[in-house]
Amino acid sequence: MLLALAFLWLSVFWAQCEKVSPKPGLKLFREDYKSVQETCFAVGFVKSCRNDAKIGIAFDARLGKNIRNLATKGRVVFDTVNLNQGLGYDASTGIFTVPSGGIYVFEWTILAWEGLSAHTALTLNNQFKSWNQCNSGKSNNWRSCSKMSVLKLRKRDKVGIAVFYGTADIHHQYTSFSGFKL
Repeated sequence: MLLALAFLWLSVFWAQCEKVSPKPGLKLFREDYKSVQETCFAVGFVKSCRNDAKIGIAFDARLGKNIRNLATKGRVVFDTVNLNQGLGYDASTGIFTVPSGGIYVFEWTILAWEGLSAHTALTLNNQFKSWNQCNSGKSNNWRSCSKMSVLKLRKRDKVGIAVFYGTADIHHQYTSFSGFKL
């Protein structure tokens, strides 16, 4: 008897599905999911319905003009933004504010002025975390130096590039700062 009822229920269910759409379950699931998501957001169970894994968090910025004699602890402000997915990078300050916690990868490249140096470091909440020494010495050559760092960060952490030693003379061309969330 139970088997007959189950068979009857499945037959009715499949017959109704064929009349509405080939995949009505998916459409209903999406509608229900959206409704639950909106309800959770409205009552405060979630802070944001934005899914960072889907939209991604990434930025890429370049130096718009040359920097001469930037002092120790001076921040390098990469003011030309090519990408700012997730809106974490501020071109007016040179600071990336972490939109959501996780593992992040950062890379910066500095072109030191010919015959001069630029000793820069990645900063996390104004503390030096990773260093890049770019020194062309007494030669008449330009020196390009790159560094990549991987950090575990929390929401609202602040990441930037600053001078860790001496003064920095940086040419704008080929100088950049990028980051993304894994």
